[in-house]
Amino acid sequence: MNELGSPLETFREEARELLEQLEQHLMQLEEDPADHDSIDGAFRALHTIKGSGNMFDLDDLVGFTHIVEAVFVRVRDGKLPVSRELIDLSLQARDHISLLLTATESGTLDTEVAERSRLLSVAFEEYLDAETSAVSGGVAGKQNSEAPKDSEHESEGECTYRIEFTPAADSFLTGANPLLILNELAELGTILKIGYCEAIPDLKEIEPEYCYLRWVILLTTDQGENAVRDVFIFVEGSAEIKIDVIDEADPLIGESGYKRLGEILVDRGEINPKDLESAVSSKSYIGELLVKKGFVSEEQINSALQEQNYVRDIRENRRTVETSTTIKVKVEKLDELVNLVGEFVTMHAGIAMVAERKNDQDFRAAAEQMEGLIRQVRDLSIELHMVPVEILFSGYRRLVRDLSEDLSKQVQLKLEGTETELDKNVIDSLKDPLLHIIRNSIDHGIESPEVRTKKGKPPTGTLRLSAYYSGASVVIQVVDDGAGMDVERIRQKGIERGVIDSSDRYSEQDILQLIFAPGFSTNEEATNVSGRGVGMDVVRRNIEAIGGSIRIQTEKDVGTTLSIRIPLTLAIVDGLLSRIGDSLYLINLSYIVECLDLKDVRTAGNGGDMIDFRGEIVPFLDLRRYFGVEGAAAEHPQLVVVAIEEKKIGLVVDALLDKYQSVIKSLGKIYERVEGISGAIILGDGKPALMLDVDRLVKVTRDEVKK
Repeated sequence: MNELGSPLETFREEARELLEQLEQHLMQLEEDPADHDSIDGAFRALHTIKGSGNMFDLDDLVGFTHIVEAVFVRVRDGKLPVSRELIDLSLQARDHISLLLTATESGTLDTEVAERSRLLSVAFEEYLDAETSAVSGGVAGKQNSEAPKDSEHESEGECTYRIEFTPAADSFLTGANPLLILNELAELGTILKIGYCEAIPDLKEIEPEYCYLRWVILLTTDQGENAVRDVFIFVEGSAEIKIDVIDEADPLIGESGYKRLGEILVDRGEINPKDLESAVSSKSYIGELLVKKGFVSEEQINSALQEQNYVRDIRENRRTVETSTTIKVKVEKLDELVNLVGEFVTMHAGIAMVAERKNDQDFRAAAEQMEGLIRQVRDLSIELHMVPVEILFSGYRRLVRDLSEDLSKQVQLKLEGTETELDKNVIDSLKDPLLHIIRNSIDHGIESPEVRTKKGKPPTGTLRLSAYYSGASVVIQVVDDGAGMDVERIRQKGIERGVIDSSDRYSEQDILQLIFAPGFSTNEEATNVSGRGVGMDVVRRNIEAIGGSIRIQTEKDVGTTLSIRIPLTLAIVDGLLSRIGDSLYLINLSYIVECLDLKDVRTAGNGGDMIDFRGEIVPFLDLRRYFGVEGAAAEHPQLVVVAIEEKKIGLVVDALLDKYQSVIKSLGKIYERVEGISGAIILGDGKPALMLDVDRLVKVTRDEVKK
């Protein structure tokens, strides 16, 4: 067993990341078999794993990966098509490479894993033989056999090509359009197009249907020379085409400059070396002198200058990218950084209190300056913790694909808002809840192709994962266009289980929330996918554990939407500090709607347990009574109106103190089940304050009202 941080352990971590990338490229290829970027990405992932594994003498891993890589070499070169069978085999190979990677930890290869390597290797070889025979037997095979050998620069890395393109004068008459060719070249990479007009005759001599232009095109691409030549396949017999490599991504080349102006002109064949030598002997600017002597035109000089600047910029950009560094940091270290920042915030609060008490202007100024610096460090530490939800969403492509096959359904997964960022710890906490929701959406929600066709729906169902910002929260939605939930059936199941009674005081949302009750399921029989009533209970508990909430919207035969609202980060929270008796409590600012003096609010309801809040009857909770705080009530109690989505309640406290920002600390296992409390903070003077679980308090209060 290697120690954490050893080169072999680093390889394993990077290999697992590459396997995740490989899976995403394969899933993309299944949707778009002609996606060259995904083909190249899959090949690079396999090639890197094989090459790095070879450094550690991992022969079993390297040998198997080489077989898979060989297939993708042929796919990349256009000699094998991307088929469903290839994707299936490649996904199996991806999973098997993961097993081989795990085997490197023990140092021994299990007999079953070794046999699996052999069977998959045979499957790839048989597929390769079958596809090669099919291709070689058709027209495509003839074209491949007659095609020139791979260019020296084919897919060997990024190259810059100089392409001299002179269409035939009568090219317009044959239906050719040079602009379409230039646009197609632009799709291959970064391009600079330089047009020449010197062949255009006087107006009276112009033939309107003739082409008098020519171009020098500078193209930077990693597609290879064959891909560049393929663009000219329909005009290569009539047009003059010259393609030269003028710059390559060579790690040994450190300079960011390029050839001199005269060297470029000689390289292009626009001036001979002797004429250049005679011009260089003068002290005048080389460009001006060459034009003055008639060796080249001003147009040719401008074109050479553009080439010089273009290649210099490409080299400079490449050098900048190569010299930039990325450091991988373990999440535990980032967590520790956030905790330390939290301690700094607490310490600063104490310093600010001392400065205020001493009324020392210099001390207060230093404390304010320190606050600004701590705020910057805090923001940076939070940003380091944030990752795009694409990391979370893309991992479900394979799940949807495999479940669809297992259940004989056709499901298309769509991802939206993947650039939305969330705390890494929140992302990790959402993996299991979303997995259960997606499994239920496909199993319960989306119908079979036959049923969907009878309902007038397309046979392929759609499952959409989306994310968007909403204030200090992020909302993640799982939307399916399936059968929808049967609210009446859920209600009857709830009555049977004794979770609710048969009265009509429950809203549709209350009934839908029953699916999160432990052991609740509407399935008569359990399957290997769902029906045991444990998954959705886990969903709610995990989401509430990170301060989130979940809401359901459904419509029969239209579909179901599950919306999960979670905080942007679990690290540092902005709150409103309040007092009840001698105890202090923090209320998350993102939930607060308004703060009022309780005496200014009109109460309603039979027991005076409701308030009239701007025309809306809202229940309120006296936290002094709820937490059993002894002593006399405050003379001027304050009311804090909080809301979770559209559900509002009022929280009554003795006094409101000030806004406060801190890292929330766990209370430990002894207090983890205390209703209404989700954590604690340490104030600047060393006193503790409890963090109110607003989501839970809203639910408890509204449930009491229904009773």
